[in-house]
Amino acid sequence: MNPESTPPAEPQAAQVVPSPAVSVMKIEPMQAPVTFPNVIEALLRHPGQLIHSCQQSGSGVPTRLALGSLLCLTIFGLLLGTFSGGNQLWAVPLKITVGMLVAVIICFPSLYIFSALDGLNARVHQIASILLGMVALTSLLLLGFAPVIWVFSSSTDSLGFMGFLVLGFWIIGLFFGMRLLTGAVSALGAESSGYLKVWVVIFTIVTLQMSTSLRPLIGTSDTFLPEKKKFFLQHWLYHLDGDNPPEGR
Repeated sequence: MNPESTPPAEPQAAQVVPSPAVSVMKIEPMQAPVTFPNVIEALLRHPGQLIHSCQQSGSGVPTRLALGSLLCLTIFGLLLGTFSGGNQLWAVPLKITVGMLVAVIICFPSLYIFSALDGLNARVHQIASILLGMVALTSLLLLGFAPVIWVFSSSTDSLGFMGFLVLGFWIIGLFFGMRLLTGAVSALGAESSGYLKVWVVIFTIVTLQMSTSLRPLIGTSDTFLPEKKKFFLQHWLYHLDGDNPPEGR
């Protein structure tokens, strides 16, 4: 056989190796001055920069995140309070901010323990900065939903619908806040996230119970705080019946 008659081998197509996706949770210093607009932009686009800045003393980021969270929750509570008006205009913002603060304080020790069990080698202030970022993002999303709350609070008197609407917005806010938390823990070197997922469930249940313990957030009551203990599912089932009057006791 004439070797020159052998057809040349077809050249192999070059194998394209996809470039790794750039992680928005990359822990790195902020590139912009620490101002409220830049902190908000970093919280939405590059939360890893805020986590890094929170771990640096004198950065001013933790203070801005804390004040921003307080402002967002206050405005959200104020617009929610317009559903009933009167004393609820100041009582609901106070209850929401205090309820979030108490939930964070209660759940912080278990967050530190579960993060350690997941293999994260981090100090207390590092875990605190991650939790602060989670609360700030959740609060910011609630602020974004606040105009919707105001529209329905001024146009409907359905207690059940308003409760369902607020619950849905709360779950959405917590979902994105928890994504930030799990992403930051992973970026800082956690080996797994199994225990952290358990903590997510615990924190969610605690916030829901706080909303019942500080009732009413929607509707009115003769007392500022309830006089009877009630589980949040029991409280919700009570209001599924439209014939039941608003109650805070």
